[in-house]
Amino acid sequence: MVPPSEIARAAGIKTHPVAIVWTDKKPEKAFEFKPGTWGCVMWFFAKVAKDGKMAVFSRETTTCAGGCMGLGFGRPLDKHAAGSEEGFCSFLSNGLAGAADKTAYRAVIDQCPNDRQKMMLAEGERFLKNPAVVKRWLRDLPVYDAKDRYVVMKPVTQADENEKIKSIVFVANADQIAALSTLANFSTGNVMNGVFVAASAAGCQAIGVCTFAEGDSDSPRAVVGLTDLSARKAVRPTLGKDVLTFSVPFALYQEMEQNVKDSCLELSLWKELRDT
Repeated sequence: MVPPSEIARAAGIKTHPVAIVWTDKKPEKAFEFKPGTWGCVMWFFAKVAKDGKMAVFSRETTTCAGGCMGLGFGRPLDKHAAGSEEGFCSFLSNGLAGAADKTAYRAVIDQCPNDRQKMMLAEGERFLKNPAVVKRWLRDLPVYDAKDRYVVMKPVTQADENEKIKSIVFVANADQIAALSTLANFSTGNVMNGVFVAASAAGCQAIGVCTFAEGDSDSPRAVVGLTDLSARKAVRPTLGKDVLTFSVPFALYQEMEQNVKDSCLELSLWKELRDT
């Protein structure tokens, strides 16, 4: 098993560092969405981080298209309420106003089962300016199509080093983000290219495919997430309002673990910030 995190101890992080694992083995007594019901992946992430539980996701039970994309279950945009990639691009931007085929998009709106969903589709989430920008965003967002049946979120101490650990995720406040960023760059001296903010990614995409892609790169970086307004609303009841996620590929996590003892996280400057 993976030992308790030295990073979390030194940084004063009280929530559980969360391991995201690809596996064909379904854990017992894990949180899981009921088939056919919609749910936000970040609801379960927050429970894992706060309470030390496990959550399991599959293609069959993950009905949120953005969540499937974030976990590495391909890009099933037909699962989205808007019904297609074109509709999704309108929904994520300016809704009916930007739809190329307004008649078809209006028909999608009219078929929605409740007024709130109709309003969201009509107005759009407006996270991006228009559908053309969303198309560019889709091109930039990493795509994974996991061969394993399940994606599991679990406390890092319940993970095994021989598993396919795709990312390790910390929940951190501003001071802790600063400390973790310093530690992530401790061996490299990077200034501009050691940590990046997944500004337009959903919360699950930041800790998921964006971090998975860093693990497959020659110079893996840490990813700051929870810049997604919808995800922030989803996790606030469990994690509070003043946190972000800080996720790293497992290899970078192991390097950071080894560097804690020699870093500023063991000196008084950091400890004064941490403890006051």
